[in-house]
Amino acid sequence: MLFQIVFYIFVTIILLAIVIIYVKLIRPEKYLYDVLRAQGINGEPFVPLFGQLPEIRRYQQANTILAFHEDLARKHGNIYLFSFGPLTRLVITEPDLLADIFSRTNVQNYIKPPFFSTIFTPIIGKQNLLVSEGHEHERARHMINPAFYHTNLKSMVSIITNQTTNTIQKLLQRSTLDQSEQISIDLQYQFNALTLSIIASSAFGSGFETIANAQEIITQTFSEVLEAIIYRSMLMINQIPFISKFPFLKKNIVDNGARMISELVDKIITDRRQGDTTSLSNGPDLLDLLLSTVDNEGKSFTDQEIKEHALTFVLAGSETTGNLMTWM
Repeated sequence: MLFQIVFYIFVTIILLAIVIIYVKLIRPEKYLYDVLRAQGINGEPFVPLFGQLPEIRRYQQANTILAFHEDLARKHGNIYLFSFGPLTRLVITEPDLLADIFSRTNVQNYIKPPFFSTIFTPIIGKQNLLVSEGHEHERARHMINPAFYHTNLKSMVSIITNQTTNTIQKLLQRSTLDQSEQISIDLQYQFNALTLSIIASSAFGSGFETIANAQEIITQTFSEVLEAIIYRSMLMINQIPFISKFPFLKKNIVDNGARMISELVDKIITDRRQGDTTSLSNGPDLLDLLLSTVDNEGKSFTDQEIKEHALTFVLAGSETTGNLMTWM
């Protein structure tokens, strides 16, 4: 009798879980898929829960993730559907439509998906240009915009040339250590490390150069955390808030690395406020600009906002630029 009760409870829990998964995940995503397909948008077949995740992981493991989208674009055109796990995704590469998406006049029509912030929150937080929306995003964009003025960008050229020269010299030294053997160099790794060093130096100035372990934390630990986040995202762990809190599958790498990065940037900000560090560029660097800028009401960024904006620039600017250089 007891066994039957336990069995029925177990079956009830399983059935309830199936119903919840169907109602919360499968049905709304299938409805979205059908609506878009009815508008004549082509794409990959709808596969509940898994979607095209197995194919995406194969491309990811082969380090050819861009080829996944290139293959789908050749197959379906500049607008197509695919499923990232249980989530239906619409991909647009049509220039006119992209212009509409990125225009300021229609910004209210396009919002970032809810899980977008959960993926990157551990490393860059929520108060930054990458994940913020509405008034908060508009305020931050207005305050940060001077960082991209030509004069400020030009003042950072010395950092770019110095870091590039150092990287070339290290590669040349490595190649001359043993001229009797051929060596293989992973250019994607080298370019990503180079762009990460350039952006970190541009953002954090001499603090990045002089604080113990700073370069290792920003270049190596930052990359390890990012790789762990991508790994967990490919397993759909980061996209489900409840599961993402469990301490497994590289969760410790994300937590420990994010803590080390956060503590380092906090120290860099404190040192800059106290005048213990300076810009490495010929003018104010990103940290100077974040510390000095104010909004229309005369309010400045908090230290937390400064940290998250600076880390966002490091995240967004390093790997994308490095990958572009590798592709070229």
